[in-house]
Amino acid sequence: MKTTIILTTLALAMTTSARCFPDGATWNNREQARTFINDACYKSGGMFTGNYAPRQLKAMCPRGQGQNIDFVVQNLYGNTGFDLADKDCYDRLNSEISKCPHGGETTAAGWFFRAKPGGC
Repeated sequence: MKTTIILTTLALAMTTSARCFPDGATWNNREQARTFINDACYKSGGMFTGNYAPRQLKAMCPRGQGQNIDFVVQNLYGNTGFDLADKDCYDRLNSEISKCPHGGETTAAGWFFRAKPGGC
């Protein structure tokens, strides 16, 4: 049996912290960055799909438009593995792309997310 965490439900019970990076590279192509996370969060066998063991971190560093992009998703729960909902994966990483010119990171509902252009 697969357990899926829906962040929108859990966010009410847990603290959320988010920050945009104040400097560094900016997004060369936000649409391409969104394509990378769409594939990683939604496609079968995508980098961020499947179960996460306790404290497991999954990362990728695709290159596009002359720029590496650091994407990270981590299950912060120390005792329980979960399957992150695809939509939550995409929405959280997309938020960093959309709202933060230099990328950013968020901790929400027991998960950590980072999207940073030029970061790897």
